[in-house]
Amino acid sequence: MTDEDRADTTGVRTVTVLVLASASLLAQQAPPVFKSSVDIVPVYATVTDPAGTFTRGLTRDDFVVQDDGQPQQIVSFSEEAQAISVSVILDTSGSMAEARPKMLAAAGVFLDQLRPDDRAMLGSLVYAGRPFTSDKARLRTAMDLIPPDPGSPIWSALDSAVTALQPETQRRVIVMYTDGHNTDVFGRLKVTESSVRERLETEGVMLYAIGFQGVSLAGGIKTIARRSGGRVTELGRDDDLAKALTAIADELHHQYLIGFTPAAFDGKSHKIEVRLKKADLTVRARQQYVAVRKQ
Repeated sequence: MTDEDRADTTGVRTVTVLVLASASLLAQQAPPVFKSSVDIVPVYATVTDPAGTFTRGLTRDDFVVQDDGQPQQIVSFSEEAQAISVSVILDTSGSMAEARPKMLAAAGVFLDQLRPDDRAMLGSLVYAGRPFTSDKARLRTAMDLIPPDPGSPIWSALDSAVTALQPETQRRVIVMYTDGHNTDVFGRLKVTESSVRERLETEGVMLYAIGFQGVSLAGGIKTIARRSGGRVTELGRDDDLAKALTAIADELHHQYLIGFTPAAFDGKSHKIEVRLKKADLTVRARQQYVAVRKQ
C-alpha cells in the first residue's frame, strides 16, 4: 500500500469516526420519543401546583397509574408537547345570534394558539365544517361559512366529531362551546348521552366543554368531559371566552403522556386512576378506557 493509499484510508477512518461521534451526540440531545403501540393505553395528564400553574420536569417515577385498582407499570412516558387534532364545535343556535361575532373572534384567537403541526376542524352543532387541516387561513374561511344551528343536537354533534377524528393519527380532542342542553331536532334517538360517552372512552378522545356566559352546563356533558380527561369551564356573564379558549390550548401543550399495557384486551370499560407521589401537586387525566386494541 502506498503512502497515498494509507492517507486516503486514514481519512476515511477519520470521517467515519466523526460521523459516528456526531450521531451519538445528536442521539443524546434528541427529545424522548413516545413509544407508540396498539398494545399501549395512552393517558394524557395535566399537572398543576397549588397556584394552578402547570408543573414540568416530572418523571415517570413521580406517577402512579391504577387500572381497576391494580397498579400498572408505566411502559412509555413523555413530557414533550404532542401534536393535536382538534374538532372545535360552536353552538350557533338562535339564542347565540347576538353573541356570534364575539364567539367567532374568540375561536380565531384559539386557532392562533395552535402549533404548525396541529390540525383542526371548525364547525357548529349541525354544520361539520371542512376537513382537518393545519392551514389557519382555510380554518378562518370555514368560520365565515358556519350557518345558524336549527336547535341544539349536542349528542349528535359529539358523535359526528368522534367519527371525523377517527382517521387522525395525532392525539384527538373536541372543544365545544354550548350550554350542553340537548334538543335533537333530527330525531337521531340512537345517539344518546351514554352512547357518546362510550365512544369517547373507546376512542380515547378528550372533551373540553365551555358553557355560555352566565349559563350552567348540563350535568351530562360535564360528566363526559371529566371522564375523558378534559375540562369543564363555566363562564360568568363578564368572563372572556377568548381567554378560556387560550387556556385550553395552553393546557393541551403542557400535558404528560403516559402509557401502560392492560392485563387483557377484554372489550370492557375500565377505571383509570392517575396519582402523584408529590402531595402538593394536582393531576387530572382520563378516568375510563375501553380495553380494545387499536388497529
